[in-house]
Parts: sequence; C-alpha cells; structure tokens
Amino acid sequence: MDKKKRTGSYIVSFDTFMLQPVVKDNKVSTHVIERNGEFIVPRKPIHIVRKSCDYYGGSFRNSINTAKLAIGRRHKTPIIVAHDFGVPYIFLPTMSPTSELNVWVSYSAIDNIEADGMSSIITLENNRIIKVDISVATMYRQYSVATLLEKNFYKKQSQLNRPSSFKNFYDSDEE
Repeated sequence: MDKKKRTGSYIVSFDTFMLQPVVKDNKVSTHVIERNGEFIVPRKPIHIVRKSCDYYGGSFRNSINTAKLAIGRRHKTPIIVAHDFGVPYIFLPTMSPTSELNVWVSYSAIDNIEADGMSSIITLENNRIIKVDISVATMYRQYSVATLLEKNFYKKQSQLNRPSSFKNFYDSDEE
C-alpha cells in the first residue's frame, strides 16, 4: 500500500487501527494504519495518543488513571481514548504506554492474533496483517485486559442508564 506523508497533527478516530513508530535519522514518526489507508505522520505515536485524549475532552494521564481504577494496576495498561454514543475506543499498547517506540493497536480492530516465533502477527479488521515485536502470550494478555476495560465501561454505562436504587434527592420528606 502506498504510504503518503501527512503534515500537521493527527487525531485518532474509530477508523484508526494502529499507530506504529518509524525511526529514521534518529527521528520518530508514526505509521498510521486506518480502515481505508495508511500514511506517515511526523509525530511520535505517544504524541498522537496524548493529543487525541486532549481533543476528546480528557487527558492521557486521566485515561491511564481511569483504566487503573477499572482493572487494577497493570503494566502496559490499555486506555479508553474516547467514546461515542456509549461505545469506547480502546487502544492497547505493546510496550509501556509512555514509550516513544510503543505500538498502539485499536482493540476493536483486531480480528486475530497468532504467534510468529517471539513476535505476534495481528490481523486487523481490514485484513491488513502486521507483525509486532511482542510475544503472543503478552498480546493475548493485552487483548484480555482491554476486554475487561471494555466490560467495566459498559457496566458503568448501564448503571448510568438505569433508574437509581437510591431514593430520589427531591423525594425527601424534609422541607
């Protein structure tokens, strides 16, 4: 697939499937894989994730803290970058989330994970096959932890949408 270079900033969307670091001349840029194409953004993947969290009304730090509250303290914590109409957009890291060389994978874009020696082969929803330097066991763990994060998100949404078991504040007998 032809990779074009984009200038300026990039914000992830539900069409963003993967953010891969590309190192050239000691500079890190990002190979973005979307549902219908690929291109290079002259920014580090972590920069794109941070800016996307900010853009959607949160922050990277808050996304990590929210994930840790939901699923406990874990290394390589998946995060919810944004959500739309009750659907979370979860990215899972292959390394420490703050690492400049971390690959970010959209949880919802993963169709399959297979072993390839000490690495993993990830098949994305658009049939794109990508090899990442992470063991298949670790990749499966990342996927499982993202599933727990998604489940926790939906549980909270369900609680928000159902009538409260608490007595209505305005139904108090005191006046």
